[in-house]
Amino acid sequence: MEPKGLDMGDYEEHYKDCDIEVAVEQVLTGVKAHFRVLKGDAVVLDWQLVHIDRLWTTEHAAAEAGFDAARAWIDARPA
Repeated sequence: MEPKGLDMGDYEEHYKDCDIEVAVEQVLTGVKAHFRVLKGDAVVLDWQLVHIDRLWTTEHAAAEAGFDAARAWIDARPA
């Protein structure tokens, strides 16, 4: 997981043949994360909300939840 750009809460990672982007936001009720999957410049899966069920999650934990969800989606897609 590497920071992406200058904005806090934006991360990226290369996994298998895809690039994953994760955005983490602070909201009144806690933290939320979104992810999307790209292959080259093409969006394979557009932004998806990740449900975070931990009570006191950190930004890093929310980002990891986003990457976990994206990796699971990539692993489940047909080859």
